[in-house]
Amino acid sequence: MADPSRCRLERVVFDGRGDFLSTVRTRVHETLAGHAAGGDPRLLRKAALIMVWFLGSFALLLTVKSGWLQLLLCFSYGLAASALGFNIFHDANHGAMSSNQRVNLVWAMMASTVLGASRYLWSYKHNVLHHRNTNIHTWDDDLETRGFLRLAPQQHWKRRYHGQHWFVFALYAVNAIELVFVKDFVQYFTLRINPHQRIPAMSGPEKMEFWISKIIYFAVFVALPFAVLPAERVVAGFLIYEFTLGLSLGLVFSMAHQVESVDFPSPQGVPPTIGEEWGAHQMRTTANFANRNHGWNWFSGGLNHQIEHHLFPSMSHTHYAAIGRVVRDTADEFGLPYNHFETYGAALHSHYRLLRQLGTRPQSVARVSAAEM
Repeated sequence: MADPSRCRLERVVFDGRGDFLSTVRTRVHETLAGHAAGGDPRLLRKAALIMVWFLGSFALLLTVKSGWLQLLLCFSYGLAASALGFNIFHDANHGAMSSNQRVNLVWAMMASTVLGASRYLWSYKHNVLHHRNTNIHTWDDDLETRGFLRLAPQQHWKRRYHGQHWFVFALYAVNAIELVFVKDFVQYFTLRINPHQRIPAMSGPEKMEFWISKIIYFAVFVALPFAVLPAERVVAGFLIYEFTLGLSLGLVFSMAHQVESVDFPSPQGVPPTIGEEWGAHQMRTTANFANRNHGWNWFSGGLNHQIEHHLFPSMSHTHYAAIGRVVRDTADEFGLPYNHFETYGAALHSHYRLLRQLGTRPQSVARVSAAEM
């Protein structure tokens, strides 16, 4: 574990050479033909439908009499929460729900409250650390699992990683519940995202928002079910909801960066530097899946178009399908990869193989172990 005294807020430097990013942004702007990148009305209509699905599932599970139907509704509730996270929480925190940033903030705070996750902490982890430093060990928090998984070749191998390609699904299942009930509070009080990265101090209003949203979530979405339903049903239903949500989140976000075809670069020098422009780095560290599948595109909030999202994070995801060909052609022109899986199954299989590879003892470790025997 890293020495906490060395936790840092330093930035990775991209040396800036190359015209890929400026070129692709110009071409995409021309493709949109004057349409605003953010605040697409289609996204707002979709958000309204998802909120009806989410709140409707929650209300029905509190009122129906059948225990089996309640458990089925908890599964629906978990899927709706995933769709809300992908389509509303994610886009709003990127400023993509509306061209008005105050409207984006309202959407983000609302989604944060009903999902139970801290808006401030998640935004720093995702918007700042992950998007700026994609797949860079000790800078990208998406690679940090507090020692449970090895997600990058730069991480030291340990015996417990053997078999991680199997037990990863259990970890994904508890991911959401751990975030809301444990991780948020640890990060709030320690002001550390992980052993390597600190969190900028929260302002008074940001602290107030944290506690108000948590209180509302626990009162409405945790305590209220216990007040109106038998405790054993609430516990069973809550676990179904959380496992559905956690698996959905883990098995979508991980397909974008923890697959075989992407790179895991290591910065060199002082300051730590990546020897290419940021846009090229995104092309090497990001992958798409199932771009032609309308169901995945709808449910995942365009996160199956992860390349387009990383290049244009403040764009409404409803535009990604339209600009994909432009991005791919420009990448080909600049000699950059366009990592893409035709199906979700292919991406999942690649994720599984990468975890198996990273969980296998490296030969150098095996030789050292043999020499010590």
